[in-house]
Amino acid sequence: MRFECSQLGLEFGKGAGRVQALDGLSFDVKEGEFLAVVGPSGCGKTTLLRTLAGLLPPTTGEVRRIPAPGEESPRTLIVFQEHGLFPWMTVLDNAAFGLEMQGVAKDERYARARQLLQRFGLAGREEAYPGQLSAGMKQRVAVVRSFISRPTALLMDEPFGALDYQTRLRLQQELLDLWEQERHTVVFVTHDIEEAILLSDRVLVLSAQPARAVGLHRVDFPRPRHAALTADPEFARLRVRILDELHVTPHPAPHALR
Repeated sequence: MRFECSQLGLEFGKGAGRVQALDGLSFDVKEGEFLAVVGPSGCGKTTLLRTLAGLLPPTTGEVRRIPAPGEESPRTLIVFQEHGLFPWMTVLDNAAFGLEMQGVAKDERYARARQLLQRFGLAGREEAYPGQLSAGMKQRVAVVRSFISRPTALLMDEPFGALDYQTRLRLQQELLDLWEQERHTVVFVTHDIEEAILLSDRVLVLSAQPARAVGLHRVDFPRPRHAALTADPEFARLRVRILDELHVTPHPAPHALR
């Protein structure tokens, strides 16, 4: 699946309580692309994800969700910073839940879930409950649950934001390795510029609210990528350019970024 956003705007409330969250956003997300979105706190990044998912109808403009050739039933999933696991279900059942909703037989969904759980370092934890896991483990289960359903588009809202640095690095690498194999379309919201560059094909930079596009950068470092890439001088230069844009006042007339 790919997305095409044209002059996307979204308002909440009326009169004196009116809030403009998005203003004239025009950009695309290519099929199989990993797009990172960065912007100041409260600028509307989560609102943008919900709009892409179809959970919030735009006030102006439109979002086109275009299936790839042969995609008969495209599925868009959201992974939030809060893991959203069911506390009464085991790790295995949480991981396989999406497949159960798709009608996949128990043996098959458990086999697929066990395979991904092992890859994410959760072998031996299949019968544990979320309350028995660390924050990092819970988030791994949430990522496994999302990827195992094989969505056509995955929208991720700061999924690693609450984790410690070492756990975050490990999950970034696991996510990259998994995405390299599956090549889902991913839109990944983060406050961390280094994380955005390390993971993505392009980085979309948003202004303070109302969110407007102030930059769109290609990330041309070859894949596979690892955390050591952050020491590359070109990586540092791109980071500084994005950081500068985060403090730029947006143009009064928003324009399309491609």
